[in-house]
Amino acid sequence: MGTGDFICISMTGGAPWGFRLQGGKEQKQPLQVAKIRSQSKASDSGLCEGDEVVSINGNSCADLTYPEVIKLMESITDSLHLLIKRRVGAPFLFLENQPHPSFLQLLGCTSRLTVTLASRPSGWRKLTRGQHLGKQHPSLLLV
Repeated sequence: MGTGDFICISMTGGAPWGFRLQGGKEQKQPLQVAKIRSQSKASDSGLCEGDEVVSINGNSCADLTYPEVIKLMESITDSLHLLIKRRVGAPFLFLENQPHPSFLQLLGCTSRLTVTLASRPSGWRKLTRGQHLGKQHPSLLLV
Protein backbone atom coordinates (compact mmCIF):
# COMPACT_ATOMS: atom_id res chain seq x y z
CA MET A 1 0.00 0.00 0.00
CA GLY A 2 2.89 2.42 0.48
CA THR A 3 2.88 5.34 2.89
CA GLY A 4 0.03 7.74 3.41
CA ASP A 5 -2.54 9.14 5.78
CA PHE A 6 -5.64 7.23 6.92
CA ILE A 7 -8.81 9.32 6.85
CA CYS A 8 -12.44 8.43 7.51
CA ILE A 9 -14.96 9.90 5.09
CA SER A 10 -18.68 9.76 5.94
CA MET A 11 -21.68 10.42 3.73
CA THR A 12 -25.39 10.12 4.46
CA GLY A 13 -28.62 10.15 2.50
CA GLY A 14 -28.15 7.12 0.28
CA ALA A 15 -26.97 6.66 -3.28
CA PRO A 16 -25.95 8.13 -5.61
CA TRP A 17 -22.75 8.93 -3.73
CA GLY A 18 -21.02 10.60 -6.67
CA PHE A 19 -17.82 8.63 -7.20
CA ARG A 20 -16.48 5.76 -9.30
CA LEU A 21 -14.05 3.07 -8.14
CA GLN A 22 -11.41 1.01 -9.95
CA GLY A 23 -9.13 -1.88 -9.07
CA GLY A 24 -9.80 -4.87 -6.86
CA LYS A 25 -8.30 -8.22 -5.96
CA GLU A 26 -8.82 -9.81 -9.38
CA GLN A 27 -6.95 -6.94 -11.03
CA LYS A 28 -4.15 -7.15 -8.43
CA GLN A 29 -4.67 -3.43 -7.83
CA PRO A 30 -5.77 -1.58 -4.70
CA LEU A 31 -9.34 -0.31 -4.76
CA GLN A 32 -9.08 3.37 -5.67
CA VAL A 33 -11.36 6.31 -6.33
CA ALA A 34 -11.21 6.83 -10.09
CA LYS A 35 -13.59 9.77 -10.51
CA ILE A 36 -15.50 12.24 -8.33
CA ARG A 37 -18.66 13.86 -9.69
CA SER A 38 -18.69 17.60 -8.99
CA GLN A 39 -21.28 18.90 -6.53
CA SER A 40 -21.91 15.38 -5.22
CA LYS A 41 -21.93 13.86 -1.74
CA ALA A 42 -18.43 12.52 -2.44
CA SER A 43 -17.04 15.91 -3.44
CA ASP A 44 -18.72 17.59 -0.45
CA SER A 45 -17.25 14.98 1.93
CA GLY A 46 -13.69 15.57 0.73
CA LEU A 47 -13.15 12.26 -1.06
CA CYS A 48 -10.41 12.68 -3.69
CA GLU A 49 -9.51 10.98 -6.93
CA GLY A 50 -6.64 8.61 -6.26
CA ASP A 51 -7.69 7.85 -2.68
CA GLU A 52 -7.22 4.18 -1.83
CA VAL A 53 -10.33 2.64 -0.23
CA VAL A 54 -9.24 0.49 2.74
CA SER A 55 -12.68 -0.32 4.11
CA ILE A 56 -16.35 0.31 3.36
CA ASN A 57 -18.64 0.48 6.40
CA GLY A 58 -16.07 -1.53 8.38
CA ASN A 59 -15.61 -4.21 5.68
CA SER A 60 -12.00 -4.56 4.56
CA CYS A 61 -11.52 -4.13 0.81
CA ALA A 62 -8.13 -5.88 0.63
CA ASP A 63 -9.54 -9.24 -0.49
CA LEU A 64 -12.61 -8.03 -2.39
CA THR A 65 -12.98 -8.30 -6.14
CA TYR A 66 -14.53 -5.38 -8.00
CA PRO A 67 -17.90 -7.20 -8.38
CA GLU A 68 -17.90 -7.87 -4.62
CA VAL A 69 -17.26 -4.19 -3.95
CA ILE A 70 -20.16 -3.20 -6.22
CA LYS A 71 -22.45 -5.67 -4.42
CA LEU A 72 -21.37 -4.23 -1.05
CA MET A 73 -21.93 -0.63 -2.25
CA GLU A 74 -25.39 -1.52 -3.59
CA SER A 75 -26.35 -2.93 -0.18
CA ILE A 76 -25.71 0.40 1.57
CA THR A 77 -28.94 2.35 1.93
CA ASP A 78 -28.27 5.39 4.12
CA SER A 79 -24.80 5.97 5.59
CA LEU A 80 -21.50 5.32 3.85
CA HIS A 81 -18.27 5.28 5.89
CA LEU A 82 -15.01 4.91 3.99
CA LEU A 83 -11.59 4.46 5.53
CA ILE A 84 -9.29 5.77 2.87
CA LYS A 85 -5.56 6.06 2.51
CA ARG A 86 -4.29 9.26 0.96
CA ARG A 87 -0.75 9.46 -0.39
CA VAL A 88 1.88 11.34 1.59
CA GLY A 89 2.12 14.96 0.54
CA ALA A 90 -1.53 15.35 -0.46
CA PRO A 91 -3.29 18.29 1.19
CA PHE A 92 -4.83 17.39 4.55
CA LEU A 93 -7.42 19.66 6.17
CA PHE A 94 -9.69 19.37 9.18
CA LEU A 95 -12.13 21.51 11.10
CA GLU A 96 -10.54 23.45 13.93
CA ASN A 97 -11.95 23.09 17.43
CA GLN A 98 -13.30 19.62 16.67
CA PRO A 99 -12.19 16.47 18.49
CA HIS A 100 -9.72 14.45 16.45
CA PRO A 101 -10.51 10.73 16.23
CA SER A 102 -8.10 8.08 17.39
CA PHE A 103 -6.77 5.51 14.91
CA LEU A 104 -9.16 2.88 16.29
CA GLN A 105 -12.10 5.20 15.67
CA LEU A 106 -10.86 5.73 12.11
CA LEU A 107 -10.75 1.98 11.52
CA GLY A 108 -14.39 1.71 12.52
CA CYS A 109 -15.26 5.07 10.99
CA THR A 110 -17.27 5.98 14.08
CA SER A 111 -16.42 9.66 13.77
CA ARG A 112 -16.43 12.11 10.91
CA LEU A 113 -13.18 13.67 9.78
CA THR A 114 -13.89 15.65 6.64
CA VAL A 115 -11.13 16.69 4.29
CA THR A 116 -11.17 18.64 1.08
CA LEU A 117 -8.85 19.75 -1.69
CA ALA A 118 -11.22 22.49 -2.83
CA SER A 119 -11.74 25.93 -1.35
CA ARG A 120 -11.39 26.16 2.41
CA PRO A 121 -14.48 27.41 4.24
CA SER A 122 -13.87 29.76 7.16
CA GLY A 123 -12.79 27.79 10.22
CA TRP A 124 -10.60 25.41 8.16
CA ARG A 125 -6.84 25.48 8.10
CA LYS A 126 -4.16 23.52 6.30
CA LEU A 127 -1.76 21.49 8.44
CA THR A 128 1.92 21.12 7.82
CA ARG A 129 3.26 17.58 7.57
CA GLY A 130 4.71 17.83 11.10
CA GLN A 131 1.42 18.98 12.57
CA HIS A 132 -0.62 16.10 11.21
CA LEU A 133 2.07 13.60 12.18
CA GLY A 134 1.01 14.22 15.75
CA LYS A 135 3.42 16.91 16.90
CA GLN A 136 0.51 19.26 17.67
CA HIS A 137 -2.35 16.76 17.68
CA PRO A 138 -1.09 13.54 19.35
CA SER A 139 -4.55 11.94 19.30
CA LEU A 140 -4.43 11.72 15.49
CA LEU A 141 -2.28 8.72 14.56
CA LEU A 142 -1.22 8.69 10.92
CA VAL A 143 0.58 5.80 9.31
